[in-house]
Amino acid sequence: MSRIKTKKYHIVIPQEDNRPERPVRIAMIGDLHNRRFGEGNCRLVDTILKQYPDMVLSVGDLTVSKPNKEINLDIGLSLLKRLACDCPVYCVNGNHEFRTKLYPETYPGAYARLTAGLHNGGIRLLENERCDVELAGAKMTLYGLDIPPKYYKKWGQDFISAEEIRELIGEPSRERFGILLAHNPVYFESYALWGADLTLSGHLHGGSVRLPFVGGVASPQMKLFPKYAYGMYQKYQRRMIVTAGLGTHSFVPRLNNPPEVVILELT
Repeated sequence: MSRIKTKKYHIVIPQEDNRPERPVRIAMIGDLHNRRFGEGNCRLVDTILKQYPDMVLSVGDLTVSKPNKEINLDIGLSLLKRLACDCPVYCVNGNHEFRTKLYPETYPGAYARLTAGLHNGGIRLLENERCDVELAGAKMTLYGLDIPPKYYKKWGQDFISAEEIRELIGEPSRERFGILLAHNPVYFESYALWGADLTLSGHLHGGSVRLPFVGGVASPQMKLFPKYAYGMYQKYQRRMIVTAGLGTHSFVPRLNNPPEVVILELT
């Protein structure tokens, strides 16, 4: 039975006149990949709700999509629906969800079932969209970036620019605290240049195998020792938090890399 780690980060909202009346707690999850932690994911739900989050954010890859294999959407949808009974839940597509959106002939009906399930569960999917929220008096904007598949290719060298992000989701607000949900952390420099106060990512599974003093060993794009595999990073006075995620879908096992739930405390 896998232990679920809870990793906590403290973030101070830079706009002094926009800080919350009390600490705001946000639970962040990623890369479930159909994994179960007890019946109905009861252990995972319990771990999250014990933190009393004001909001839950999912940064993608609830499921696994591979050609000629049936897609199981029930596990991820059931998890988010259960969490949405207690607090607002927002999510963004990972590469596995985006694949079903881009290739409906390969995954017939899958994306429609996913979006209908999220909508029926009261969960907001952000597809190159923004959504204003207010928690404990702090005004925030959530941005969800649908990252095109070419930026996930194995051995790929394409680099999404801040200008392309601007074309997809517009300019960020300067008056509100901006949280960008972007599944792939590799492009942190562009996210920071675009203007995200805080970027939340996953995708790299913490590097799958983690070594002391070294960190993550490999990325899903078959690159060794990825730069942004896990943890909190800062660039241009902007921050990014990358979760090690909850599951996996490749032949590479998770070693020294327990599944985790991230808790953000905003003050």
